[in-house]
Amino acid sequence: MLNSRNKKRAVDPVKYDELKSKRAWDLAISPAKTLPMNAFMLYMSGSGVQVFSITSIVMLLFSPFKAMTFSQYQPAASSSSMDPLLLQKVVYMLVNLLPLALAVWKCRQMGLIPIGTGDWLAFETRGAAPELSLR
Repeated sequence: MLNSRNKKRAVDPVKYDELKSKRAWDLAISPAKTLPMNAFMLYMSGSGVQVFSITSIVMLLFSPFKAMTFSQYQPAASSSSMDPLLLQKVVYMLVNLLPLALAVWKCRQMGLIPIGTGDWLAFETRGAAPELSLR
């Protein structure tokens, strides 16, 4: 007599591929779930150059590169087709760039990125002074 615990269930390959695809999409968009928290944290840190805001920006600048290089995200290809889940991998890479864009925006808000003409005055040359004579 077979026990119900000893029976192995037959796995439907189509459902298994759907499950793998769903899990890959969950992993692909998971880095975006921290964006609201990071945006609120940057909003609360203000626009001044302080230790807390700088550490938050450094974390946001390095986290995408760390996630893309040391990632355990390796979705397997589905067995029924030769699709290696390329779309999920591309979305994962693009979503990991969102914190980088948030950090660059915050650096711009704090005035750390030189965007004005006054930021480049050291590289401008003076023109020839007009000669005036007051006699």
